Amino acid sequence: MKTKKQARRLVSSGFIALDIVLGLEDPQTPRFYTGGTTGNVTAALSYLGWTTTPISRLAEDEAGEFVKADLKRWGSDTKYLTGNSPCPTPIVVEKIFLGKDGAPKHRFLWTCPDCGAYLPSYRPVLTETVESLRASMEKACVFFTDRVSRSTLVLAEHFKKNDAVVVFEPSGVGDPAQFVEMLQLCDVLKYSDQRAKGFSDLLSDNKAFLEIQTLGAEGLRFQLRGQRRMKSWAALSSYDVDVKDTAGAGDWTTVGLIHRLFSEGRQSLKSLTRAQVAEALQYGQALAALNCQFEGARGAMYQLPQSLFFEKLKGLMLKKSASYLSDKSEEVRVGRLIPTKVCPSCTESRADWSVESREESINKLVSSR
Repeated sequence: MKTKKQARRLVSSGFIALDIVLGLEDPQTPRFYTGGTTGNVTAALSYLGWTTTPISRLAEDEAGEFVKADLKRWGSDTKYLTGNSPCPTPIVVEKIFLGKDGAPKHRFLWTCPDCGAYLPSYRPVLTETVESLRASMEKACVFFTDRVSRSTLVLAEHFKKNDAVVVFEPSGVGDPAQFVEMLQLCDVLKYSDQRAKGFSDLLSDNKAFLEIQTLGAEGLRFQLRGQRRMKSWAALSSYDVDVKDTAGAGDWTTVGLIHRLFSEGRQSLKSLTRAQVAEALQYGQALAALNCQFEGARGAMYQLPQSLFFEKLKGLMLKKSASYLSDKSEEVRVGRLIPTKVCPSCTESRADWSVESREESINKLVSSR
């Protein structure tokens, strides 16, 4: 008797924010997206056909409503994006500029470019909130997090016991004791060489089955450790493309890895080979290379029709010339906000659009999928 195949399901908890992108193509017209590593991974896996359930602490403000509408637009279940937070929804500003070598670079601004105040930052979901959610949540193939807190540890332990692969992608330590605890829980550990400088002394104690270190333009390296705990790094070079923005490249690599390898949860780990990991990571690198040719951490999702997205991805994987991307893209309409209106510290904190027009914009965003 055949058993029903489990749906590809991701549960995620971590940094989800409103991204405001100040690009080179139209510096006076910011673009708005759901951002943060957890937000990007969640939305991108929805785009690839996964059922996704993000758990995060957002407020019922303009930024929070936009983030929820954007995630819904790609198919995420947003019922666990708590809307009663007293803290404003996190906001990140990405500014793209030309470096001394003439190549596009980016930096993240953590203060409002208009009033100079610090923008709202990440706050973890309360432990009591996730404790009450666990019994009602469906099983998942993967649990993903990029932030350590007591609540993400509770979720990681819960989903691991229920056959999910735990993927941990830290950007910093936070609480050292909790960080070490997550290193013991995770099955996949992925980090950038630049950010790891702040926690490299803690990494040797991790119990991850698969460890991945990204190396920027140089590509990445990984090690797959079996029962004998043998360490042997394998390297993969990156794709050579004309870059407009590298933000989100690491997130796309993670998305490709999860999509190709972990659709059967922990069962996927039992016979995992180095060749399979390399193929999945190369797929993720192709996703990253495609997106790097657009502004924004997930810009390609908005600026290409989905059929063309996959056509161009296939071309990249076949190692065709980057010139096939020279045709003009058509940006998907995603709605707009006013930067000075989503910053809670600006003098005019209320949106300059009516409640009715705001709801109309959000409804259009959701229905445009």
